[in-house]
Amino acid sequence: MIALLQDIIAFVEQFIPSPITLFRAYRFSPADLAVGHVCLAPGRSPTSKDDDTILSTIDVLSYNINNVAARSPTRVRRILRAIFSSGADVILLQETNPAWEDLLRDEATALQFRYSYFHHPRANDRAAGGIAILSQYPLGNVKILDFIKVIPGSVFPALTCEVKVTIEVHRAGELEILSDPSSIPTVTISIANVHLRPPVELGGSAWLDTARKTEPVRINEMKELIQSTASVKAESMMASESEQHPLDIIGGDFNEGDNVGSLAYLVSLGYIDALQQHVSRSKETHTWPFARNLWTLRKRLDHILCHGGPLTTVE
Repeated sequence: MIALLQDIIAFVEQFIPSPITLFRAYRFSPADLAVGHVCLAPGRSPTSKDDDTILSTIDVLSYNINNVAARSPTRVRRILRAIFSSGADVILLQETNPAWEDLLRDEATALQFRYSYFHHPRANDRAAGGIAILSQYPLGNVKILDFIKVIPGSVFPALTCEVKVTIEVHRAGELEILSDPSSIPTVTISIANVHLRPPVELGGSAWLDTARKTEPVRINEMKELIQSTASVKAESMMASESEQHPLDIIGGDFNEGDNVGSLAYLVSLGYIDALQQHVSRSKETHTWPFARNLWTLRKRLDHILCHGGPLTTVE
């Protein structure tokens, strides 16, 4: 009986982010997609009383662009407009493919996204398995983690990389302009782009208990991401810290609502979900036409998290 009730709740949550929103109208705009405004304070705290403050912010956007949408000129225009009007400095994309790469590259270069990495599905991979990153800052140490090989039930890979971000220096409340590019301070942050197991059967169908049965796969994918990146970061810092927070930012299509499954696991490690912290639950990140377009499914599946410390989310 308890399992049945849990299945019903999980099933309903695939349609409605919160029962409270039954009595509210949904609100949506491109700016409400999973954009994480991340404050970088690698030196002094931004609230420090010292004259010198090292402070900067970056905007991180996550967007599942849908691999088949590249065939529709109308959808392509809407998606490109949403992505490049967001003001993001770093863009995490899921379901990319060669067609999408061609569509994205010209606009990305024109808008100063000089750094990018695309991973396309191989011949035997699922068509939705592409993943990519666009950045206005230099990228390094890009890696693809093939969850499929190590986690039963996993269907998509993840991408990890380092981003070298320029830091603004404020002295006595004024932004200091440095003429020598080599003297401009930077900080390197580690980012993961994920597309976790969808709450559907491998054949594409979904049943009342599918969300519950696939939740352990998403949790295991996130545990594998944390464990596989912890060993790399342990080389340059205390092992205990690296094991807890090997990644500074984790974003992407989690295929889960707020604070459940893999997201609850990350929160237990001290990560902060920018969507849950700053975006009202009456706003979705995902819509999908259902029952021959008679009903639109509205979900909160896309999230960006950071672990605090020198990083924090801001509105």
